[in-house]
Amino acid sequence: MSAAPTPAQQEFLAMLVHRGFLEKEHALQILRGVAEQGFQDAVAAVTGWDAKKIAFLQKTKGLAEPEIPGYTIERKLGEGGTSEVFGAKRDKDFARVALKILLPKLAQDAVAVRRFLAEAKTLSELKVKSVVKGHRVFRFLGTYILEMDWVAGRTLEEYLAEGETFAEKRALDVVLQTARALEDMREAGLVHRDLKPGNIMISKEGKVTLIDLGFAGAGMEGRHDSESTLGTPAYLAPEQARGEDDLDSRADIYSLGATLYHLVIGKLPFQAGDDQEMLRKQVLEGLSGAALKGGDISPSLHYFIEKMMAKDRESRYASAAALIEDIEAHMKSQAGW
Repeated sequence: MSAAPTPAQQEFLAMLVHRGFLEKEHALQILRGVAEQGFQDAVAAVTGWDAKKIAFLQKTKGLAEPEIPGYTIERKLGEGGTSEVFGAKRDKDFARVALKILLPKLAQDAVAVRRFLAEAKTLSELKVKSVVKGHRVFRFLGTYILEMDWVAGRTLEEYLAEGETFAEKRALDVVLQTARALEDMREAGLVHRDLKPGNIMISKEGKVTLIDLGFAGAGMEGRHDSESTLGTPAYLAPEQARGEDDLDSRADIYSLGATLYHLVIGKLPFQAGDDQEMLRKQVLEGLSGAALKGGDISPSLHYFIEKMMAKDRESRYASAAALIEDIEAHMKSQAGW
């Protein structure tokens, strides 16, 4: 008779459940079978996996430390609610790429898979210089992997998390570059729908690249149902927070305004205890005039933020092109810029 499962074996099963490779009841079934069958045979009996796959999952910690055929993984670049991104080199030509891996626990979620594959298609077809380029998407070990450009730099969110604020010139340069990418997307018929500091990468030279188009589409296409809202509550336009179907580029302009506010003020436009309260404030609460009038906020910057974040979208910039025109005119008027 075999021994009871070791702590390491129990941790391995817990990790498989957490990562989405096993259901909890299957893990419990394996634990009950270990004493009679041995650990590997108990796992194989429940899952149908061979010894090679079990060993691979143990070695890679359920793809948390992935080994992908054809690539040499160098380091983890980031993670979000649906995926993890790793920097890698392609073995065939040593090109540096980023691999975006859909979390295994979402690989059986039809909505998550559809969005992931839609993003892969968009990134491979979209011809916009300031949007990361996608190369191919493939399936591996039951989940999906998107190969795309490895973009050097840091996200705006990383700077903000360290307590950094941006001077007006630097912030407006970021917004200007982002607006140009949004205008190119608008011309391609796309609304970003999840614009935020975490999705805007900036290089050491100051070049901006949008790195996540997981929610991009036309209007509210792709929602799971009529009650769901795409995007990140802290940056959502009021019409998006209400779940309206006819979104256009003005929703992205609002999100870019909220990002600009965060960059120069150092905090979010609205503070809330949970997502529902944040959505309510996006719809109903106005910006704090005191916050915008303090510090080094110029009247022009104040105007840009107020107009970009107008609750009524008819009062916002009609397009990113109109915003670009105003910012370029302002920057040209500033001596020493």
